[in-house]
Amino acid sequence: MHLSHEISYQFSQFGFVSSLICNSVFLYLTAFRIKKITGTYKLMVLVFASVGIVFSAWDLIARPFAHSFNAGFVYFSLNSLIQEYPYFFQFAILLYASFYIVILAIIAVQFAFRYSTLYKPNIAKNFGGYGVIVWMLYCIFCGLIYGAALGHFGHPDDYSDDYMSEPVQKMYNYSITSLPRFPIIPYAADGSVRWNNIYFLIIGVFIINIQYVIILYFGVRMRTILKNELQQQSIVNQKLQKQFFKALVVQTVVPTLFFVLPIAPILIAPLFEPLITIKMNLPSGWVYVIVSMFPPVDTIAFMIIVKEYRTALKDLFNVIFWNKFNAVSDVSTRTSRTT
Repeated sequence: MHLSHEISYQFSQFGFVSSLICNSVFLYLTAFRIKKITGTYKLMVLVFASVGIVFSAWDLIARPFAHSFNAGFVYFSLNSLIQEYPYFFQFAILLYASFYIVILAIIAVQFAFRYSTLYKPNIAKNFGGYGVIVWMLYCIFCGLIYGAALGHFGHPDDYSDDYMSEPVQKMYNYSITSLPRFPIIPYAADGSVRWNNIYFLIIGVFIINIQYVIILYFGVRMRTILKNELQQQSIVNQKLQKQFFKALVVQTVVPTLFFVLPIAPILIAPLFEPLITIKMNLPSGWVYVIVSMFPPVDTIAFMIIVKEYRTALKDLFNVIFWNKFNAVSDVSTRTSRTT
């Protein structure tokens, strides 16, 4: 087993524990302590935090990894049970990849909702009630399209297995055919286009771009509103809306740094093979070291930016440690009395 995969898995374990702790605290505070986040937006942040926990847990199950070789890469699982349940882990890494898009889609929906809340409250009402089902289905649909495209257009064939066989055998001591895998090799040895793999790259990039178009459009519009049109409202409300906007920006920047930027070269580089001869042989699955740290970092950043979370967090720690201190003091007092 390659060292980078072992390191990636250790970070995945740390990421899951961190995510479970941080996101559970976040869920508790949002559900029971935070008063200024209500209604549909409250549901959105609860869903986002819950998805973060599930994403981290599924990372431990799927154990996804990737290897880049010249003008292609292969996405696969290295779970120790792959020989016993190959079809399950084929599905597991597909679902993991789908989570990637679902998370971006939820962020995009939050931007659209916050903009509607500030500028068109009547439209914002459509995000509640039955509208909840609509935007949830949108997020799930985007993830399903991405996962289905990878599963259909990235299905292994004889050429892709031959192409990746030697590097996988040397690096990971596995036969390529024994791994649940999705190889992406856009061009054959004779320069002909492997259209199935090209279709996946086009669909994947298109779906990711849709989310960023939504985020950028509503983000710019929100910034204009916050700068010009909130001046008539109270200082308290202005500060709160600006905090929510900053939190959304951070929620966009964090997955961009953790998801998009590390993975983009792996997805895009093979497309330039006809123009530039690409020679590489490296375990590109190291990006999952970064990805595994996304949920806790994102949640911590949100709680730091929004003041009410900082206050609620301090109160929670005070209650926990104060009760523990009192309990110890009571025991000490009773012991001294009995002696």
